[in-house]
Amino acid sequence: MSGDSPDKILLVAKEPTLRGLLERLLVARGFAVVDGAGGKDVIALLGSEAPVALVVCERTGPGLDEVAMFDEIRRHPDHGRVPILALPPADPECTVRALEAGVSDCLAKPFHPTEFIARVERLARPAAAADPA
Repeated sequence: MSGDSPDKILLVAKEPTLRGLLERLLVARGFAVVDGAGGKDVIALLGSEAPVALVVCERTGPGLDEVAMFDEIRRHPDHGRVPILALPPADPECTVRALEAGVSDCLAKPFHPTEFIARVERLARPAAAADPA
């Protein structure tokens, strides 16, 4: 964690049950979760929130598909380097599209919660993940 405040994760998940599960997992690990349920809001949220350690994206809903959102984040002058963890369906074509759009990592659904948390920790807290102590 940086300072006294928890690292922030911007969570974009259309399906409420999955969003709730992911939020509980993240909060249990000491992250603060910002709800980015609609993909169109992600750029605005990135600009209005304190620095975000990671964007986790399952689905964005109507208005802006995931690949367009990833591309928009990557082109943004202030937020282009924020890590993105995509949670595509278990379809290699979806994973390839996300990787080509510049995501940092992909974890295809369905996935195990411990693998999800390991990837989040590696992307959101790289110094802590690299330090075995």
